[in-house]
Amino acid sequence: MTSSYLSALEASIQSVPTALTQAARTLLGTPLLTEGMDGFRETYAWRTELRAFFARTAALTVQIGPGVLRLVLPPPFPEGGRAWDGLKSPRAAALVVWTLWYHEYLGVRLGEVAQFSLSELAAAIAANSGAGDLDFSVLADRRALLQAIRTLAEVGALRVLDEDASRWEGGADEGLPDGGALLEFSPAAPYLISLPPPLPVTPAQRAVRALLCGPALTRAQDEGAFAVLADTETVPELAEVQRTLGWTLDVHGPYALLLREGVTHGLAARWAPGRSVPGAAALLLLRAVRAEVEAGKLRPDAQGRLTLSQTRLYTLLDGVRDEYRSRWGEQGKQGGEKLLSGVLQLWREWGGVARMDEGSLTLEPHLARFDAGYEDEGRTLLTPARRGRRKG
Repeated sequence: MTSSYLSALEASIQSVPTALTQAARTLLGTPLLTEGMDGFRETYAWRTELRAFFARTAALTVQIGPGVLRLVLPPPFPEGGRAWDGLKSPRAAALVVWTLWYHEYLGVRLGEVAQFSLSELAAAIAANSGAGDLDFSVLADRRALLQAIRTLAEVGALRVLDEDASRWEGGADEGLPDGGALLEFSPAAPYLISLPPPLPVTPAQRAVRALLCGPALTRAQDEGAFAVLADTETVPELAEVQRTLGWTLDVHGPYALLLREGVTHGLAARWAPGRSVPGAAALLLLRAVRAEVEAGKLRPDAQGRLTLSQTRLYTLLDGVRDEYRSRWGEQGKQGGEKLLSGVLQLWREWGGVARMDEGSLTLEPHLARFDAGYEDEGRTLLTPARRGRRKG
């Protein structure tokens, strides 16, 4: 803890304006903001303060450009919130990269606008020797390209000017259609192509970075950063984050997280259960796993992680389905394998799967915070169980 940091901290938190708190939350929720998006103007007005805040507390860079504000999230943290969920295959993810390559291929300069059609984009990619077996006469590859386009549009990197893509989505493998949607890159595209050099980072800043950009920080993920939380009163970065964002740090034995009261959208929303049948099943299955732990049938390791076989998990899910399928309507009739696949996808989105192979999976300890049920059981679905000690 240096005197220069303390001076900066004291100056920044004497009185945190509500507008700054909202701006910081907005940028965390939508790390790539472009002009015209909700909250852009209000957030852009605080760009200088935001750049200093994120650099000081988490060693994160905020890129600022005309009509663009980007909080650069290093791996493994995703940018764009649920936008990347639209990428249903590795091929679609690769085509995001190829579409950004096309920006450089066109030689678009900062501030310029270049319009192009979907067929022109596809032809340029297909003509590149590195495209491998990509073939846009095949319907599956055309649909993968559309997924990439829609994803980049959702994060603000390009604009869809004419959404007529029906000839690309329908039909069989019958050659490359002409035309297609009319597109143009936004000023944000160059900021997805190039990354600024990383800032030096301390263990305290690593802890804050994980807490801000992910669902939780566990001891197993970063033991050095987690050790900082042993005495949070001596970590000024954590104090500034809590004061600026208005969130509370919740520290448990093997994990810690920020209680983000009132967050219903953006990046953090993907770590919160939704009111769907897979969401209910995911929570109720965690409750069944908790019962196994409490009965001594399963034991977490020294890091708080819990490993169990997929066979055992499937058996537990069968019990959950038998008990609750009558509440789930038509979706309650779906097969166990399909339901388990949806549950595992949600657990991964919640940052709760440390490892998984064909025979077993290992769950992160922060999944233990959920203890949900239905109101007539004396529980409220989607309400996290808050155990452990809370640090303010």
